[in-house]
Amino acid sequence: MTPVLSSPILSAIEALAALAAGEQGEERRRAVKIRTKEKCPKCKRSFQETPLGLLCPKCFTVPRRFFIDLSWKGRRIRVYSFKDGQPLSSWELAQRARQLIEHELESKTFDPTRWVKSDVKKFLFENLAVQYLAERKKQMKPSGFQAKESWFKGRLIPYFGKEDVREIRSYHLHEYLNSLLEEGTLSASSIKKVFVELRAFFNWCRKREIIFNVPAIPEIKNDERPIRWLSPEQQTKILSFIPKEHQPIFEFLFLTGARIGEARAIMWDAVNLEEGYILIFRAFSLDRLVETPKEKKPKVIPLVGRIAEILQEQAKKKEGLFVFFYKHKSKAIPYPHKRLLAIFHQAREKAGIGEISLYEAVRHSFAMQRLKGGYSYEEVGAALGHSSPQTTRKYARLQAEMVKNIFETPTKVLSLEEARKKRSLRNRE
Repeated sequence: MTPVLSSPILSAIEALAALAAGEQGEERRRAVKIRTKEKCPKCKRSFQETPLGLLCPKCFTVPRRFFIDLSWKGRRIRVYSFKDGQPLSSWELAQRARQLIEHELESKTFDPTRWVKSDVKKFLFENLAVQYLAERKKQMKPSGFQAKESWFKGRLIPYFGKEDVREIRSYHLHEYLNSLLEEGTLSASSIKKVFVELRAFFNWCRKREIIFNVPAIPEIKNDERPIRWLSPEQQTKILSFIPKEHQPIFEFLFLTGARIGEARAIMWDAVNLEEGYILIFRAFSLDRLVETPKEKKPKVIPLVGRIAEILQEQAKKKEGLFVFFYKHKSKAIPYPHKRLLAIFHQAREKAGIGEISLYEAVRHSFAMQRLKGGYSYEEVGAALGHSSPQTTRKYARLQAEMVKNIFETPTKVLSLEEARKKRSLRNRE
């Protein structure tokens, strides 16, 4: 239905006819103008501006859509909506938009990319996130990228997707944090990971000068989970429930503390049985083989004791390139990641051992068993291939838990005064 002005408005128009002519002259001199692409649906004439807005002077109809027309740095700019996407669907809204633009022009803060819809789209969180993920995918290993992508697609894009990245402030991040806490489905450590991903994304935007300051990221207090690990006896019990053909790789993992992806990727060209060592320089990231391990440098595992025996036994039944292989339809293939996890969890349940991941059963257990046996942090860190001593130091907390009862045992501690009296008494005697 075509909008038509009411009788009171028409009377006002007639009363302000003289004023209208003056206002039209002023409007022609303004740099920022309100226009419409529409024509009167009755007489097909162009709408004209009056003190009450654009209308057809013959039919008294008004347009339904407006735009702001201006020239900026030699470029013609047309604005059809507010920064938040609200269309200029009335004269009042168009006037408000014009006033804001005029203020920005006067204060020299006008940025057409914040107003022009086609430009604004480039700065939406969802569109920039797609670019960010595409870049990171080329640079990251599949396992790391999969986690990053899941946080963006599962959490960040659904919440911030339609937001202009340049308009996101710390206030909005705190609102998001509160929404996650109220939802209650993520642990504190998971929430912390979400904000770690946000920080990385904002830093990426800053380096590309999309934004000039990274908004302050909320601090998330994360209560660290107790480190779970297995004793040698528990590992042996789990091994007993693993089918014999799969035992070599699990026993190798328990004895060496090697990363699961690295053990799966060991090929015979990395094994020197005569000189007695394995060179770790490949790894599986999920199920893609990469030529560099996590620390970006090779690591050596000496072939001693039972480790040497396992490799010699595998050499006798060698099939293909990989030291540890899985038979699939009579074909020897490297162990699939999910299959290895499934074998372990089935054996763990049969052994009656509580919930623990294969990573914890291997890496954490290797570290804690050796630290408990008297080896130093430096020795354990070197064996595990830690690039930083701080990585190994996290096990100090668990060692503290192990001796906690000793310090909690009630004992009478003498005050200094009591100690002096006791020493004085001994001296007299």
